Amino acid sequence: METKHKNLIIGGLLAIVLVMAVGYAAFATQLNINGTANITSSWNVHFDSSKTTGAGVIDATAGLTGAQAPTGTVAYADENLTANLTANLTQPGDKIVYTLTILNEGSLDAKAATPVVKLDNGTTGVNGLTATKGHIKFTVTEPTPNPIVAETGVATMTVTAEYIDTDADNAVTGNTTTTESAELGVTITYTQDTTSEATGE
Repeated sequence: METKHKNLIIGGLLAIVLVMAVGYAAFATQLNINGTANITSSWNVHFDSSKTTGAGVIDATAGLTGAQAPTGTVAYADENLTANLTANLTQPGDKIVYTLTILNEGSLDAKAATPVVKLDNGTTGVNGLTATKGHIKFTVTEPTPNPIVAETGVATMTVTAEYIDTDADNAVTGNTTTTESAELGVTITYTQDTTSEATGE
């Protein structure tokens, strides 16, 4: 009888220990998160699409006094990451200078990559930051300043379209009657500037 009583006590103690072990395990693995995390950074770097026409954006110069003036346009695509430019030139000396503005309206400093240039939606006639079609030569500059500071950062770049003589033995002179046209696409990608704080200088 005494042995049976001892067995009951031992069994009861084992049951209590088991319940305590399960309870401790449940308590130890429970994780409570009482705080909140807010992501406040934003990314918004692009060409300023409002700068399509007007003084200081497209500066056209005729090659000859009284000749037909060159014309050009700027349009934007790919969420304002690409600027598409057209140039219509007639005679030697014709030139158009396009000024493109880049805005950094995000909260992170941005580094602009070297512009990717495509002529008439292709690559023929492209050599780095220059592209030539017929008598029209485009020259593209890098954005400056670079990096572009966050929130208020502005960078500019220029694209120059010129009427050039491509054949020295058959020079084009005077006011021609045929206007040549060419289209150029300029695309820029951006990465976060992590090397140092952008100063805009």
